[in-house]
Amino acid sequence: MRFVVLRVPLAGALSAMLAAGCASSPRAPEPREGYAADGAVSAEIVDAADESARYQPVPGSSYLSPLPVRENAKPEYPPALLDRRLPPVTLVVRLIVDGAGKVADARIVEDGGGEAAFADAVLAAVRGWTFFPLKRVTGRQVEPLPFTQDYRFTFRQLNGRAVVEAGG
Repeated sequence: MRFVVLRVPLAGALSAMLAAGCASSPRAPEPREGYAADGAVSAEIVDAADESARYQPVPGSSYLSPLPVRENAKPEYPPALLDRRLPPVTLVVRLIVDGAGKVADARIVEDGGGEAAFADAVLAAVRGWTFFPLKRVTGRQVEPLPFTQDYRFTFRQLNGRAVVEAGG
């Protein structure tokens, strides 16, 4: 049996492909007119001022901290307010989470914005949040517990772009 070997000048083929890739023109950015603002939000957890509302440790028990589900949506900067270029606005929302980890109630406890749209955006987002619930572990018994958590959200614009920061 006889085999035929075809030889392709590999270096020539590669050179042709590279040259063709370099010959394409870069895509020009689309022209934009006017001020195009967008917004973002940040959040952080806030320590509760009311220490009496905390669970008291039960001898022989340990606790597993609640954790927010990663897919929880952040509030969106209200689109109708973007063109106004407002200074940063901070709100604190109190979440009451049931033993299953679902938000049972949410209310604004500090509103530094004066614009109802910011509070509406926060409440619309957090009312759909879920958590891996707080759990008390005593021996082999695991008991999910309801809990309350405050989150601080800051809406701001940076270089014409909206930023929403969240924390607790």
